[in-house]
Amino acid sequence: MSTEVAQVRPGVGTLQHAKRDLAYLLDPSKNPAPNRRRTRVLLRTARYIGVFLFWRLVRYVKYAAIGALTAAIAGTAIGSVASGAAFFIAPPGILAGAGVGLVWGLGKFGWRTLAHRVRRGDVYADAKVDEQREHKERVVDEPQLDSIPVAPW
Repeated sequence: MSTEVAQVRPGVGTLQHAKRDLAYLLDPSKNPAPNRRRTRVLLRTARYIGVFLFWRLVRYVKYAAIGALTAAIAGTAIGSVASGAAFFIAPPGILAGAGVGLVWGLGKFGWRTLAHRVRRGDVYADAKVDEQREHKERVVDEPQLDSIPVAPW
């Protein structure tokens, strides 16, 4: 019997396995899976973590770009004119945020209500027509004082 230990030499087989594993890491649905379950699990986990980190990085880059754009605009003449808008864009406290939210909600409700009234035809573009309609409705609704007998004092 031979007591020699079989040596594993890196060669073409190892390179092919590495390429296959990398292809599986990039797209597991289209490439053949590794034979060992542990390798498949490790590669799939690495893929999920990599995708998560990529999108988290994209998210932070987007925040940084928006912040840089805001700072650039704030440093110009537009920023000095529109500094009051910053209160509505980013309220400084909880109560201010609640107030801005309340104003926004009321405005949204009013806008929707007005749009529904315009679609139904309840509101006209001409103010005189609106006033005439309201006057006619008021005249019809008010009782006629001439028809009620009144005793003079």
